[in-house]
Amino acid sequence: MDTQDAPQMIEHLRKSISFTPHDTKWIPKSARFVTCGVSPKNKGVLLVNELQRGELKTVLECNDLLPCGIKCATFGASRVSHRRVAVGAYDGTLNIFDLSVGQTSNEPSKVFSVQGHEGLINCIDGIGGTSVGHGAPEIATGGKDGIVRIWDPRVDYPVISFEPGEGSANRDCWTVSFGDSYNDTDRCLVTGYDNGDVKLFDLRTNTVRWETNCSNGVTCAEFDRKDIEMNKLIVTTLESTFRCYDMRTRHSKDDFSHLKEEAHRSTIWLGRHLVS
Repeated sequence: MDTQDAPQMIEHLRKSISFTPHDTKWIPKSARFVTCGVSPKNKGVLLVNELQRGELKTVLECNDLLPCGIKCATFGASRVSHRRVAVGAYDGTLNIFDLSVGQTSNEPSKVFSVQGHEGLINCIDGIGGTSVGHGAPEIATGGKDGIVRIWDPRVDYPVISFEPGEGSANRDCWTVSFGDSYNDTDRCLVTGYDNGDVKLFDLRTNTVRWETNCSNGVTCAEFDRKDIEMNKLIVTTLESTFRCYDMRTRHSKDDFSHLKEEAHRSTIWLGRHLVS
């Protein structure tokens, strides 16, 4: 490809912050985004910025939102009108904050909190809220304890819990992602672990539909779209490798058809599909 025709990444805005950011999410249907992380005092920080006429304006800043750092966040289980962000914390708690309240009170209102895991929640995903996916709103969390849990924000206990088998070692769950939510009954969850395991859970039957190993720790897994029958699945790992699986083409012996590429000289921490 001619270098003149190659895609270009142009920095639009830059702003310094006083904490370590771990996750950033756009607030659905708005020009605002949330940044979550940990302060130098090991407190949970949540920052809301807004794009205004070529500038970045801080709308909300909470430096002591939680007594420990925030690792991950999602709006996936929130309705657009509610603007509720679910965050996973260092101490294993799952919390949901209403940001629409924070715009008037300078601090978001906590509407849900539960002890989700023993130790750090590494990853989180949501579905059924922001007009993506069918069925009930649900949140998935993966923890350092090796457990993956599915939550319905309307109750304070996990509706599904996938735990390591008796006698097996607990492996860090590094990524969770919903998919296959094309009607009100079908839904699945793909998970990735630090030992390279990838597992696909069928949430209708509560069973493992498929599993494989990628040889290196799985840093990210994502379906191209959550609200259609499974199509493409991207899996990124340590050691600069990513795989793209065709989830509609499965061989009886060779498993799902996939492409494996080494795209970088270091770890690929994140992979995202371009959806028009």
